[in-house]
Amino acid sequence: MSEFAPAPAPNDPATDKVMQWTAGKVVACIALFILAGIAEIAGGWMVWQTIRENKSWYWAVIGSLVLIAYGFIPTLQPLDTFGRIYAVYGGFFILLSYLWGWVLDGDKPDVGDWVGTGIAMLGVLLALFWPR
Repeated sequence: MSEFAPAPAPNDPATDKVMQWTAGKVVACIALFILAGIAEIAGGWMVWQTIRENKSWYWAVIGSLVLIAYGFIPTLQPLDTFGRIYAVYGGFFILLSYLWGWVLDGDKPDVGDWVGTGIAMLGVLLALFWPR
């Protein structure tokens, strides 16, 4: 195929690679979503602490470095679909954000927060594990 040839159509059975889920891939996938969430939230929280809570400037520098590292974590996912990885990650981000705020800032989630988080997690797990 020439480098100038058009890309194959999406969902073309001749070119699609369907990932087969294994227990190891499920654990790795979920662990990477959690790691990415912790990195993104920690980095953003450290910048927030500098700007909003008058912490020292180096908190923002460290937070920024953590955010750079966060950008690389999704590339370790066993999935090959950028959009799906980031969409599913969004549900994990919601859950982890509430937990972070509760543990570190004392902002206890209310019933609406938990119900919304449950709906989001159900939706993203459905999208992640839907048979294709």
